[in-house]
Amino acid sequence: MPENKKILGIACSALPRSNSMKLMEEFMRGAQSAGYDTEIIRINEDLLGCTGCKWCKHNDSFCVRYDVLAHYFQELPSADAVVLSFGIYMGYPQGEAWMFMNRHYCLHTGAVGGSCRIEPGKKFYTIISQGAPDNPEYRAHCEALLKPFDAWGFVREEPLVSGGGHFEEKMKEAFALGAAL
Repeated sequence: MPENKKILGIACSALPRSNSMKLMEEFMRGAQSAGYDTEIIRINEDLLGCTGCKWCKHNDSFCVRYDVLAHYFQELPSADAVVLSFGIYMGYPQGEAWMFMNRHYCLHTGAVGGSCRIEPGKKFYTIISQGAPDNPEYRAHCEALLKPFDAWGFVREEPLVSGGGHFEEKMKEAFALGAAL
């Protein structure tokens, strides 16, 4: 059993009982059963976007904006994995997921492509909820959102996509994915 292993969850849905939130909770319940400490950070109206102020570059620090992600960036260096959950709205990942990704600009110590403030190798899980069945176009849009995490040194795992029914099966998959860490 892991000792002092931590998983940070970022839930982009502002709806407390959304499908993506339920799947995130089930993933985390599975991770807890495997002995992991878990924390879910719910992104809400307090999320601020990256302004390109470059404070992070000039001061060798994480993002200076104090919002719901301030705690995330404080905990990120010691986390073993990150789980991002979001919904698909009109064929694209919802806006909060894009803002979350953009705020990681602060991870580069200099210009984009430079060294990263965190150790590489953190696992990155994605939970995607959508009304339609899995769709190649949706996948391409999600890939555009998630690709920058590769440059930041995260190790992306295959996304768990729930769409077009079979929700109870996906809940079991989410639990199993978390328990298999």
